[in-house]
Amino acid sequence: MTTKNLVIDGFLSSLLLISQVSLSWLPNMEMVSLFLILYTLVFGRHVWIILYVFVLLEGLFWGIGIWWFSYLYVWAIIPAAIFLLYNKNCPSPFSAALLSGTFGMLFGLFSSLPTLLTGGPYAAFVWWTAGIPFDILHGMGNFTISLILFKPLYQLLVRLKQHQS
Repeated sequence: MTTKNLVIDGFLSSLLLISQVSLSWLPNMEMVSLFLILYTLVFGRHVWIILYVFVLLEGLFWGIGIWWFSYLYVWAIIPAAIFLLYNKNCPSPFSAALLSGTFGMLFGLFSSLPTLLTGGPYAAFVWWTAGIPFDILHGMGNFTISLILFKPLYQLLVRLKQHQS
């Protein structure tokens, strides 16, 4: 890993945190899902370094609670889905928006696993269903943001990757 790669990784990880914190005043609106789709498409397996630096920064910024442990696997679902579904081929903006929106809709379900382990199936079910209105907003926000910003951000990151080499 070169110094240039290290700086770019740090920048992209901090961009994830900054985008999340700057939108935190809106209920379940985030750009992390879109950025993870784009980072996976442009940087391939290198996304894992960017992702887990972001998760660590998230824990340092917000504090580490039971929710944080779910972020160790929940955010990894997006790069894994990209590798499985698209095999490094760039999806259409609509396809990327659909993936991002679906992820947002299922975010609460994916995040309920720690509650399943600590409180049992009933607690996890109640926790998940109580958050469904926010998951719907999350999915709609992710879909809209991805549909609008996918293409320009993809082109920008491809240019960054070209300058990285």
